[in-house]
Amino acid sequence: MRRWLNELVHRPNWASLGLRAQVLVSGFVVMALELLGGRLVATSFGNSIFAWGSLIGVVLSGLAIGYYLGGMLADRSPSAEKFSGIIFTGGLLVLLVPFISPVALAVSFSLQPGELGSRLGPLLASILILGLPSTVLGMVSPYALKIATQSLARIGRVSGNLYSLSTLGSIIGAFSAAFVLIPLFDLRSILFGMGLALMTVAILWLPRFAKVLTLIAVLIVATPISGPLSYAAVYSGSIVYQDETPYSHLDVVDQGSRRILYLNGLPHSGMDLTDPNVLVFAYTTYFHLGVLANPDMESVLFVGGGGFSGPKNFLSTYPSVSVDVVEVDPDVIDVAQRYFSVQPSPRLAIINEDARIYLTRTEKVYDLIVLDAYAKTYVPFHLMTTEFMQILHSRLTPRGVVVSNLIGSLSGDTSDLVRAEYKTITLIIPNIAVFATSGFVGSVQNIMLVFARPASPSLIQLFGSEPSTANIPVPPNYLSHMYQGQLQTDDVPVLTDGYAPVEDLLNPVTGRPYIIEQQFGRVVPVVPSVQGSGAVAFLGIVLVGVSWLVYVSDRRLR
Repeated sequence: MRRWLNELVHRPNWASLGLRAQVLVSGFVVMALELLGGRLVATSFGNSIFAWGSLIGVVLSGLAIGYYLGGMLADRSPSAEKFSGIIFTGGLLVLLVPFISPVALAVSFSLQPGELGSRLGPLLASILILGLPSTVLGMVSPYALKIATQSLARIGRVSGNLYSLSTLGSIIGAFSAAFVLIPLFDLRSILFGMGLALMTVAILWLPRFAKVLTLIAVLIVATPISGPLSYAAVYSGSIVYQDETPYSHLDVVDQGSRRILYLNGLPHSGMDLTDPNVLVFAYTTYFHLGVLANPDMESVLFVGGGGFSGPKNFLSTYPSVSVDVVEVDPDVIDVAQRYFSVQPSPRLAIINEDARIYLTRTEKVYDLIVLDAYAKTYVPFHLMTTEFMQILHSRLTPRGVVVSNLIGSLSGDTSDLVRAEYKTITLIIPNIAVFATSGFVGSVQNIMLVFARPASPSLIQLFGSEPSTANIPVPPNYLSHMYQGQLQTDDVPVLTDGYAPVEDLLNPVTGRPYIIEQQFGRVVPVVPSVQGSGAVAFLGIVLVGVSWLVYVSDRRLR
């Protein structure tokens, strides 16, 4: 043992390089696992500050506990084999995350509804999914320091080197997960890859049995049985109100007779101060196409409130219609009520909740659902997947219609997100019509996707027949803005809960001119279920884990 330690400290032989690889990979997995946890939790709880605060807090707590336990175990009888056993165990726990997360999310979701549930739900989910893997991986650094330190005279240099290496791994993990892994691979594959990477680097100093278990784990995950389970203003006008909400930076600005709501610097809603019910943004008039497709509508749901321009206009235009609005940000609701003339009405219900959570929980069905929750720089991926579209379909009446507002184009790289969403929607609701609200298919603009639950009549044929627009204030030139035919979708993916690279698809749009920005300016910051995996695969991984634990308890690693 002393000879091995001497070689490890004084020259970078194979043992030293192996230890460094183990520390580096462990650091990589810790940070990547935290980011992946955000994706998992978002499918049930959205991307709220409570979800991310829970994730970060749980991972840090797990690391803190792991540091304590790792140091305590290292002082008892340190060995390279026991150290590798810790990493091997961490790898097995990461392999189990895709199987555990659906159950953890279901249990955590049961805490809803209510404000307490919106906080405790993501916290409990984070604990169940990431608590144990974070704790075990936290044991790596103090244990590595113990076996790599021969004398107190060199402890400063050795500890600095190891912690620097671990942090470097976390940096690589953060950038890799954000810019490479999540855009290119589904969550299950990434988690399996990270778990196997930990097990692979661990078997360097483990007996043959661990190598056999690793091979079995590789065979399980590689086969089909593992299948899815402060701000600077750049605008003209006067500032009325500013706020940091749980989700964004918010500005209310008066520009002459118009009041504009900005979220994270982008104009999201407008109001005419002389007539609060008039639609200011031209694209919002396309919401009325849903009424043209279903003239007998009685109930409407708006997903995304903003300044409530759409809901207010519908309430004033259609006296017999009731309107529900689901808005995730409570501060946006408060601002709408205080600064955008949202008045109490027996025909208006405001729900402060993530739209997917609300639609999953409610039994209510709607004649028209307007999706207006997507921005130029951010789209909530969990409101764009096939799983969400299935939920949406179940909340439509037999003649129900959906109008979805996306920012992009119909040609070029700025069309990728629109075409991916079109492809995703048509798998569930194939009766669809597309409108380029500015009239130019290649410019970045508001693209309206109108899709109906009934298969007939075809919306394209219905709109093309120029139905009566009496008492329905549709855009006068809407027909000339309707895209004829089907969009090409061969080069874009179907968006699912497990694979939805929306950031990558949206990226070309963020730097391009956008008509609403050009008209109203912007505010620029000055400071910086995973689906159920196969039961056979789950049982296989569990058996591998149980075999490992039994082996360790009987043999006791040296």
